[in-house]
Amino acid sequence: MGEGKRPLVTVTIPMYNNARFIEETIASVLNQSFTDFELLIYDDNSTDGSFELAASFADSRIRLIRNSENLGPEGNWNKAISSVRGRFVKLVCGDDILYPTCLEKQVARFLDPRSSGVSLVSSQRTIIDSQGKALIKKVNFLDEGRKGAEEVVRKMVRMGTNIIGEPVCGLFPAEVMGRTRGYSAVVPYTIDLDFWLQLLAHGDLYVIDEPLCAFRISDVSWSSRIGEQRYDQFLEFMELAAADASHGVTDLDLFIGKINCAVQSMTSLMGFKLFAGSPSEKRPPSAMFQ
Repeated sequence: MGEGKRPLVTVTIPMYNNARFIEETIASVLNQSFTDFELLIYDDNSTDGSFELAASFADSRIRLIRNSENLGPEGNWNKAISSVRGRFVKLVCGDDILYPTCLEKQVARFLDPRSSGVSLVSSQRTIIDSQGKALIKKVNFLDEGRKGAEEVVRKMVRMGTNIIGEPVCGLFPAEVMGRTRGYSAVVPYTIDLDFWLQLLAHGDLYVIDEPLCAFRISDVSWSSRIGEQRYDQFLEFMELAAADASHGVTDLDLFIGKINCAVQSMTSLMGFKLFAGSPSEKRPPSAMFQ
């Protein structure tokens, strides 16, 4: 892609030690039915050969950058969105997957005149394990259509979980991104959800009720590494969201949410322990209770 031509979409991949999955992730982006994009890959000083694997792809749409020192997820994610040229932006973690029509369908929603005022388009997702096997074929917390921030936040609090989806699920306008403070790891587990809510302060969410991507449960993902802190961190985030009067969260919403958050946290932790590792690394269910 010539330097003078601005792509419609920037896909950006912040990666760190994703050698097991990065080739599949990059290939899923390059194989999109929609082709007017640039792909920025930011390697956070990996030590497992991730950079070399990413460098093996010969495609003019790719720009590969290696950090001279490890910045951590917050620093690398913000760097990954700092120099985008696309009108729309998608951040994909280095172990997740885009299905072939993901960009096509999300861009089409933004280009629909009826989507004026939408600041985030998200799709449903499939949950896969480290081998790419579908564990949950469709995660569906929100139905198809346009949603206001208050509706989304109140439901998120009541359900005690991320109902919008991980970074791979979203596409957002670069122009709106410039009005946010970027990714914040003040509450590490909800770094993505915090960013979604920042975007929704400037427009609505549109949900595509179709799994257009896959979120991988793996032992190298940040969510897996901090999984045991999930309850405390999500509860902290819920209380921060509830403190913002514009979200309209009630005491009853928060009460119900605390109960659901405990259930969701236990389910999430069990899922990571069962499915996050390679076959030789996974713990059998019986081992969890020893």
